[in-house]
Amino acid sequence: MLLAQTPTPQMPPLPEGPSLDRVRGPVEIPLLETWQVLTAGTIVLVVSILLLWLCIRYLRKESSQKPQISPSKVAIDELNAAAKLANDDDRFAVQASAALRRYFEDGLHIPSYGRTSEEFLRSLKGNTLLNASFNESLERFFAQCDAMKFARKSSSTEERSALISAAKQLIDIADKTKENAPK
Repeated sequence: MLLAQTPTPQMPPLPEGPSLDRVRGPVEIPLLETWQVLTAGTIVLVVSILLLWLCIRYLRKESSQKPQISPSKVAIDELNAAAKLANDDDRFAVQASAALRRYFEDGLHIPSYGRTSEEFLRSLKGNTLLNASFNESLERFFAQCDAMKFARKSSSTEERSALISAAKQLIDIADKTKENAPK
């Protein structure tokens, strides 16, 4: 038995529709408009500058309220700390001469660090602020400190006390000279 082949039914033709030439894909819609982004950025920038300005103003106010300690007071405190060192001539001499050098650096604006005692004293020769007797006293002070530091010269409590007194006198004289100097 042969089955008769029957033709398969054809689909009817499609009706005329719109042309597919002009069809586009999905259109992207931005989350924010350009003007909104620029406005938000400007606001953030202005607020950041304002906060920075307030922080700087606050820090300046805080730093100006701190009491300024004079270089002579700092040097005298360091000399007193050096005087308390017992039986350590080397450390005593290092701290005492460093206190005086720091005073010259900070109080009188005379460079002293990075120089030997001789170089420092030589640099003071042309200084009109300090007189010859001051320079001689300073030279004796540094000579005694250098003898303790480098020649390991031992010193008594009285000698240390005399060195501290001499250094304090030098600071006092330099302060008075600085105050009376023409500005």
